[in-house]
Amino acid sequence: METIIYISLAFLLSFCIMAVMSRSILKSAIYLAAASAALGVVMFLLGAKWASVFEVSVCSGLVTVIFISAISLSNMKIEDVHKLYDDKKRMAYLPYVLLFGGFTMITFVLTKDINLTVVAQSTMEDFQNIFWNTRMADILGQITAILIGGIAVIVLLKEGAK
Repeated sequence: METIIYISLAFLLSFCIMAVMSRSILKSAIYLAAASAALGVVMFLLGAKWASVFEVSVCSGLVTVIFISAISLSNMKIEDVHKLYDDKKRMAYLPYVLLFGGFTMITFVLTKDINLTVVAQSTMEDFQNIFWNTRMADILGQITAILIGGIAVIVLLKEGAK
């Protein structure tokens, strides 16, 4: 099972890199959804079943739909985006930084000989305590992501009506 966790983490890292490096905003949103699904698999395998359900349903599903809706409502041309952000200079060293960070984390886990399933099972508590005390930052993050996505759609709808 630990092998599946590491494979899922590798997919998570690769989808995150592809989301950041993609030149298409729509493809980035889809890569982000795939990364979120990989994170949901990791959470499920580590025993955080409710957190994985929230991750897959909210981040992979709802937030992706909100992002794609916002992208489709936006009328900015891709050439304007490239001129605005000057992508080539901004993204020159980003792949190296992301790969270095990912390999550093993987090396740390492998050198410390951390058994992820034992760590996850040792922190088992009842659902209510996990939901409201231990995982409160995750829940607040999910709520924030939903609210920001909703606000972005509202702002785009208001600007489109003018």
